[in-house]
Amino acid sequence: MRYFSNLRTSFLNFSVLLLCIQPVWSQDPPCTTRKLPVSFRDSQNLPLQNISITDLEAKLHGRPVKIVSLAPDPRPRRLVLILATSGSIGSIEGEPALWNLELSLAWHFFEANRERAKIAMLFFGDEVHDVTDFAQGNAAVGEKLRQVSEDSKYVKKQIKGRTALRDAIFQGIQLLDHPSSADAVYVMTDGGDNSSHQSASELDRHLAVTSVRLFAVVLYPKLGNRRQAPEEVSGPQELAEIAQRSGGEILTAAQWHGKNVALSANAESKVKSEETLERLYQAIVQNSLLEVELPFPISKSERWELKLSSAARRQWKNAKITDPDTLVSCYAEVFGLDHN
Repeated sequence: MRYFSNLRTSFLNFSVLLLCIQPVWSQDPPCTTRKLPVSFRDSQNLPLQNISITDLEAKLHGRPVKIVSLAPDPRPRRLVLILATSGSIGSIEGEPALWNLELSLAWHFFEANRERAKIAMLFFGDEVHDVTDFAQGNAAVGEKLRQVSEDSKYVKKQIKGRTALRDAIFQGIQLLDHPSSADAVYVMTDGGDNSSHQSASELDRHLAVTSVRLFAVVLYPKLGNRRQAPEEVSGPQELAEIAQRSGGEILTAAQWHGKNVALSANAESKVKSEETLERLYQAIVQNSLLEVELPFPISKSERWELKLSSAARRQWKNAKITDPDTLVSCYAEVFGLDHN
Protein backbone atom coordinates (compact mmCIF):
# COMPACT_ATOMS: atom_id res chain seq x y z
CA MET A 1 0.00 0.00 0.00
CA ARG A 2 2.88 2.35 0.76
CA TYR A 3 4.20 1.79 -2.77
CA PHE A 4 0.83 2.75 -4.31
CA SER A 5 0.54 5.72 -1.95
CA ASN A 6 3.98 6.97 -3.05
CA LEU A 7 3.07 6.35 -6.67
CA ARG A 8 -0.16 8.34 -6.30
CA THR A 9 1.73 11.18 -4.60
CA SER A 10 4.31 11.22 -7.40
CA PHE A 11 1.54 11.30 -10.00
CA LEU A 12 -0.18 14.18 -8.23
CA ASN A 13 3.11 16.08 -8.02
CA PHE A 14 3.72 15.51 -11.72
CA SER A 15 0.21 16.74 -12.50
CA VAL A 16 0.82 19.90 -10.49
CA LEU A 17 4.12 20.39 -12.37
CA LEU A 18 2.29 20.11 -15.69
CA LEU A 19 -0.25 22.69 -14.55
CA CYS A 20 2.59 25.00 -13.53
CA ILE A 21 4.42 24.82 -16.83
CA GLN A 22 1.35 24.93 -19.07
CA PRO A 23 1.10 28.76 -18.85
CA VAL A 24 4.73 29.00 -20.02
CA TRP A 25 3.92 26.89 -23.06
CA SER A 26 0.89 29.01 -23.83
CA GLN A 27 3.04 32.12 -23.91
CA ASP A 28 5.06 30.85 -26.89
CA PRO A 29 3.92 32.38 -30.19
CA PRO A 30 2.19 29.90 -32.51
CA CYS A 31 4.19 28.80 -35.53
CA THR A 32 1.86 30.78 -37.75
CA THR A 33 3.34 33.98 -36.26
CA ARG A 34 6.65 34.89 -37.91
CA LYS A 35 9.13 37.75 -37.67
CA LEU A 36 11.14 38.04 -40.87
CA PRO A 37 14.09 40.22 -41.89
CA VAL A 38 13.25 42.65 -44.66
CA SER A 39 14.75 45.69 -46.36
CA PHE A 40 13.33 48.05 -48.97
CA ARG A 41 15.24 49.99 -51.61
CA ASP A 42 14.22 52.27 -54.44
CA SER A 43 15.19 52.10 -58.12
CA GLN A 44 18.58 53.68 -57.25
CA ASN A 45 19.21 51.03 -54.60
CA LEU A 46 18.75 53.60 -51.81
CA PRO A 47 16.85 52.62 -48.62
CA LEU A 48 13.15 53.42 -48.56
CA GLN A 49 12.43 55.02 -45.19
CA ASN A 50 8.66 55.50 -45.15
CA ILE A 51 7.28 52.05 -45.89
CA SER A 52 4.36 51.02 -43.64
CA ILE A 53 2.35 47.82 -43.34
CA THR A 54 -0.41 49.41 -45.45
CA ASP A 55 2.08 49.54 -48.35
CA LEU A 56 2.54 45.77 -48.30
CA GLU A 57 0.62 42.65 -49.21
CA ALA A 58 1.54 38.99 -48.95
CA LYS A 59 0.17 35.59 -49.92
CA LEU A 60 0.81 31.94 -49.12
CA HIS A 61 -0.69 29.42 -51.56
CA GLY A 62 -2.95 32.18 -52.85
CA ARG A 63 -4.34 33.00 -49.40
CA PRO A 64 -3.69 36.42 -47.80
CA VAL A 65 -1.04 36.67 -45.11
CA LYS A 66 -1.85 39.17 -42.36
CA ILE A 67 0.89 41.78 -41.92
CA VAL A 68 1.00 42.73 -38.24
CA SER A 69 3.92 45.11 -37.80
CA LEU A 70 7.08 46.53 -39.38
CA ALA A 71 9.88 48.07 -37.32
CA PRO A 72 13.70 48.45 -37.36
CA ASP A 73 15.49 45.35 -36.09
CA PRO A 74 17.27 46.41 -32.85
CA ARG A 75 19.19 43.18 -32.26
CA PRO A 76 23.02 43.04 -32.12
CA ARG A 77 24.60 41.85 -35.37
CA ARG A 78 27.02 38.99 -36.00
CA LEU A 79 28.67 38.58 -39.40
CA VAL A 80 30.79 35.71 -40.71
CA LEU A 81 33.25 36.76 -43.42
CA ILE A 82 34.21 33.89 -45.77
CA LEU A 83 37.10 34.16 -48.25
CA ALA A 84 37.89 31.71 -51.05
CA THR A 85 41.50 30.54 -51.47
CA SER A 86 41.00 27.84 -54.11
CA GLY A 87 43.08 27.65 -57.27
CA SER A 88 40.43 29.44 -59.36
CA ILE A 89 41.12 32.61 -57.32
CA GLY A 90 44.73 32.68 -58.57
CA SER A 91 46.10 35.23 -61.01
CA ILE A 92 46.02 35.16 -64.80
CA GLU A 93 49.19 36.28 -66.56
CA GLY A 94 49.05 39.96 -67.41
CA GLU A 95 46.07 40.71 -65.13
CA PRO A 96 45.89 41.68 -61.45
CA ALA A 97 45.37 38.68 -59.20
CA LEU A 98 41.74 37.97 -58.36
CA TRP A 99 43.01 37.33 -54.85
CA ASN A 100 44.05 40.99 -54.57
CA LEU A 101 40.51 42.04 -55.46
CA GLU A 102 39.03 39.65 -52.92
CA LEU A 103 41.37 40.86 -50.18
CA SER A 104 40.56 44.51 -50.95
CA LEU A 105 36.85 43.80 -50.69
CA ALA A 106 37.39 41.90 -47.44
CA TRP A 107 39.23 44.89 -45.95
CA HIS A 108 36.44 47.21 -47.04
CA PHE A 109 33.80 44.99 -45.45
CA PHE A 110 35.76 44.75 -42.20
CA GLU A 111 36.46 48.48 -41.88
CA ALA A 112 32.87 49.42 -42.71
CA ASN A 113 31.30 47.02 -40.21
CA ARG A 114 33.80 46.55 -37.36
CA GLU A 115 32.04 49.16 -35.17
CA ARG A 116 28.49 47.97 -35.82
CA ALA A 117 28.79 44.18 -35.67
CA LYS A 118 30.75 41.28 -34.22
CA ILE A 119 32.76 39.64 -36.98
CA ALA A 120 34.20 36.14 -37.41
CA MET A 121 36.18 34.95 -40.43
CA LEU A 122 37.30 31.80 -42.21
CA PHE A 123 39.15 30.89 -45.40
CA PHE A 124 38.41 27.90 -47.60
CA GLY A 125 39.68 25.90 -50.54
CA ASP A 126 38.74 22.24 -50.62
CA GLU A 127 38.37 22.55 -46.83
CA VAL A 128 38.08 25.33 -44.25
CA HIS A 129 41.24 26.76 -42.68
CA ASP A 130 42.41 29.78 -40.66
CA VAL A 131 39.22 30.24 -38.62
CA THR A 132 38.89 33.35 -36.43
CA ASP A 133 35.80 32.89 -34.27
CA PHE A 134 33.69 35.44 -32.41
CA ALA A 135 35.39 34.74 -29.08
CA GLN A 136 38.67 36.12 -30.48
CA GLY A 137 37.06 39.47 -31.24
CA ASN A 138 37.09 41.87 -34.19
CA ALA A 139 40.68 42.92 -33.54
CA ALA A 140 41.82 39.36 -34.27
CA VAL A 141 39.99 39.45 -37.62
CA GLY A 142 41.75 42.69 -38.55
CA GLU A 143 45.12 41.30 -37.48
CA LYS A 144 44.62 38.15 -39.57
CA LEU A 145 43.74 40.23 -42.64
CA ARG A 146 46.84 42.34 -42.06
CA GLN A 147 49.07 39.26 -41.77
CA VAL A 148 47.66 37.76 -44.96
CA SER A 149 48.02 41.06 -46.83
CA GLU A 150 51.68 41.40 -45.84
CA ASP A 151 52.61 37.77 -46.53
CA SER A 152 54.32 37.81 -49.93
CA LYS A 153 54.25 34.01 -50.03
CA TYR A 154 50.57 33.60 -49.15
CA VAL A 155 49.35 33.20 -52.73
CA LYS A 156 51.91 30.50 -53.47
CA LYS A 157 51.21 28.67 -50.20
CA GLN A 158 47.43 28.90 -49.98
CA ILE A 159 45.78 29.87 -53.29
CA LYS A 160 45.41 26.38 -54.71
CA GLY A 161 43.23 23.30 -54.89
CA ARG A 162 39.53 22.71 -55.36
CA THR A 163 36.51 24.68 -54.10
CA ALA A 164 34.13 23.55 -51.33
CA LEU A 165 31.92 26.63 -51.23
CA ARG A 166 28.77 25.11 -49.74
CA ASP A 167 30.76 23.31 -47.03
CA ALA A 168 32.45 26.60 -46.09
CA ILE A 169 29.11 28.41 -45.76
CA PHE A 170 27.77 25.55 -43.66
CA GLN A 171 30.79 25.73 -41.33
CA GLY A 172 30.47 29.52 -41.18
CA ILE A 173 26.93 29.13 -39.85
CA GLN A 174 28.30 26.71 -37.22
CA LEU A 175 30.30 29.60 -35.72
CA LEU A 176 27.01 31.25 -34.71
CA ASP A 177 25.73 30.14 -31.32
CA HIS A 178 21.90 30.31 -31.32
CA PRO A 179 21.71 31.77 -34.84
CA SER A 180 18.91 34.10 -35.92
CA SER A 181 18.00 36.40 -38.79
CA ALA A 182 20.09 39.14 -37.15
CA ASP A 183 23.11 37.07 -38.26
CA ALA A 184 24.57 36.92 -41.75
CA VAL A 185 27.23 35.10 -43.75
CA TYR A 186 29.16 37.25 -46.26
CA VAL A 187 31.05 35.29 -48.92
CA MET A 188 33.56 36.28 -51.56
CA THR A 189 33.90 33.65 -54.26
CA ASP A 190 33.88 33.00 -58.00
CA GLY A 191 30.68 31.02 -57.38
CA GLY A 192 32.03 27.63 -58.43
CA ASP A 193 31.84 24.53 -56.23
CA ASN A 194 33.54 21.27 -57.18
CA SER A 195 34.36 19.73 -53.81
CA SER A 196 31.53 20.17 -51.26
CA HIS A 197 29.91 17.33 -49.35
CA GLN A 198 26.84 19.52 -48.67
CA SER A 199 24.35 19.76 -51.53
CA ALA A 200 22.58 22.97 -52.49
CA SER A 201 19.29 21.65 -51.06
CA GLU A 202 20.98 20.73 -47.76
CA LEU A 203 22.47 24.21 -47.47
CA ASP A 204 19.06 25.71 -48.31
CA ARG A 205 17.44 23.77 -45.47
CA HIS A 206 20.15 24.71 -42.99
CA LEU A 207 19.85 28.40 -43.80
CA ALA A 208 16.05 28.15 -43.50
CA VAL A 209 15.96 26.53 -40.06
CA THR A 210 18.67 28.78 -38.62
CA SER A 211 17.25 31.95 -40.26
CA VAL A 212 20.80 33.08 -41.12
CA ARG A 213 20.93 35.25 -44.26
CA LEU A 214 23.49 34.69 -46.99
CA PHE A 215 25.14 37.57 -48.88
CA ALA A 216 27.85 37.18 -51.50
CA VAL A 217 30.09 38.99 -53.96
CA VAL A 218 30.93 36.97 -57.07
CA LEU A 219 34.44 37.63 -58.39
CA TYR A 220 34.89 37.33 -62.14
CA PRO A 221 38.42 36.54 -63.38
CA LYS A 222 39.92 37.35 -66.72
CA LEU A 223 40.09 33.86 -68.17
CA GLY A 224 42.69 34.42 -70.85
CA ASN A 225 42.71 31.30 -73.01
CA ARG A 226 41.13 29.15 -70.31
CA ARG A 227 37.53 28.03 -70.74
CA GLN A 228 35.11 28.29 -67.83
CA ALA A 229 34.59 25.07 -65.92
CA PRO A 230 30.95 23.86 -65.71
CA GLU A 231 30.70 24.83 -62.02
CA GLU A 232 31.92 28.35 -62.84
CA VAL A 233 29.10 28.72 -65.38
CA SER A 234 26.24 27.45 -63.20
CA GLY A 235 27.65 28.31 -59.75
CA PRO A 236 26.85 32.05 -59.55
CA GLN A 237 23.19 31.52 -60.46
CA GLU A 238 22.83 28.69 -57.95
CA LEU A 239 24.46 30.84 -55.26
CA ALA A 240 22.16 33.77 -56.09
CA GLU A 241 19.09 31.55 -55.69
CA ILE A 242 20.29 30.22 -52.33
CA ALA A 243 20.98 33.76 -51.12
CA GLN A 244 17.56 34.98 -52.24
CA ARG A 245 15.74 32.16 -50.47
CA SER A 246 17.58 33.00 -47.24
CA GLY A 247 16.64 36.69 -47.37
CA GLY A 248 20.07 37.78 -48.56
CA GLU A 249 21.37 38.87 -51.93
CA ILE A 250 24.33 38.70 -54.25
CA LEU A 251 26.44 41.19 -56.18
CA THR A 252 27.25 39.62 -59.52
CA ALA A 253 29.65 41.95 -61.30
CA ALA A 254 32.90 42.19 -59.36
CA GLN A 255 35.84 42.41 -61.73
CA TRP A 256 38.88 44.48 -62.62
CA HIS A 257 38.51 47.23 -65.22
CA GLY A 258 42.12 48.29 -65.61
CA LYS A 259 43.16 49.30 -62.10
CA ASN A 260 39.58 50.00 -60.98
CA VAL A 261 36.96 47.65 -59.59
CA ALA A 262 33.57 47.39 -61.32
CA LEU A 263 30.99 46.25 -58.80
CA SER A 264 27.22 46.51 -58.98
CA ALA A 265 23.96 44.83 -58.04
CA ASN A 266 23.02 44.64 -61.72
CA ALA A 267 24.87 44.85 -65.00
CA GLU A 268 23.31 48.18 -66.01
CA SER A 269 23.85 50.02 -62.72
CA LYS A 270 25.70 53.33 -62.86
CA VAL A 271 26.17 53.56 -59.09
CA LYS A 272 29.80 53.62 -57.97
CA SER A 273 31.23 50.53 -56.32
CA GLU A 274 31.71 52.23 -52.95
CA GLU A 275 28.04 53.23 -52.84
CA THR A 276 26.93 49.78 -54.00
CA LEU A 277 28.81 48.12 -51.17
CA GLU A 278 27.51 50.52 -48.53
CA ARG A 279 23.94 49.91 -49.65
CA LEU A 280 24.53 46.18 -49.43
CA TYR A 281 25.88 46.59 -45.89
CA GLN A 282 22.78 48.57 -44.97
CA ALA A 283 20.64 45.61 -46.03
CA ILE A 284 22.75 43.38 -43.78
CA VAL A 285 22.98 45.44 -40.58
CA GLN A 286 20.15 48.00 -40.81
CA ASN A 287 17.18 45.92 -41.95
CA SER A 288 13.70 45.79 -40.40
CA LEU A 289 11.63 42.99 -38.89
CA LEU A 290 8.28 42.21 -40.47
CA GLU A 291 5.78 40.37 -38.27
CA VAL A 292 3.18 38.32 -40.12
CA GLU A 293 0.47 35.78 -39.32
CA LEU A 294 0.20 32.89 -41.74
CA PRO A 295 -3.32 31.70 -42.70
CA PHE A 296 -2.46 28.12 -41.64
CA PRO A 297 0.42 26.08 -40.14
CA ILE A 298 2.84 24.71 -42.73
CA SER A 299 4.13 21.14 -42.52
CA LYS A 300 7.02 21.69 -44.91
CA SER A 301 9.08 24.66 -46.02
CA GLU A 302 7.00 26.79 -48.38
CA ARG A 303 7.54 29.67 -50.80
CA TRP A 304 5.48 32.80 -50.16
CA GLU A 305 5.08 36.17 -51.87
CA LEU A 306 5.66 39.59 -50.34
CA LYS A 307 5.22 42.67 -52.52
CA LEU A 308 4.30 46.32 -52.47
CA SER A 309 0.64 47.21 -52.85
CA SER A 310 -0.56 48.65 -56.16
CA ALA A 311 -0.52 52.19 -54.76
CA ALA A 312 2.98 51.73 -53.32
CA ARG A 313 4.27 50.34 -56.63
CA ARG A 314 3.01 53.46 -58.38
CA GLN A 315 4.71 55.67 -55.79
CA TRP A 316 8.02 53.78 -55.76
CA LYS A 317 8.52 52.40 -59.26
CA ASN A 318 11.04 49.54 -59.56
CA ALA A 319 11.51 49.38 -55.79
CA LYS A 320 13.14 46.23 -54.44
CA ILE A 321 12.24 44.10 -51.41
CA THR A 322 14.87 41.81 -49.88
CA ASP A 323 13.29 39.11 -47.71
CA PRO A 324 13.42 35.33 -47.24
CA ASP A 325 11.13 33.89 -49.90
CA THR A 326 11.01 30.49 -48.19
CA LEU A 327 9.28 29.93 -44.82
CA VAL A 328 10.52 27.11 -42.62
CA SER A 329 8.03 24.41 -41.60
CA CYS A 330 6.27 24.38 -38.25
CA TYR A 331 7.77 20.94 -37.62
CA ALA A 332 11.30 22.38 -37.59
CA GLU A 333 10.27 25.03 -35.06
CA VAL A 334 8.85 22.49 -32.59
CA PHE A 335 12.43 21.64 -31.67
CA GLY A 336 13.33 25.19 -30.74
CA LEU A 337 15.02 26.42 -33.88
CA ASP A 338 14.88 30.21 -33.97
CA HIS A 339 12.85 31.58 -36.89
CA ASN A 340 13.33 35.30 -36.15
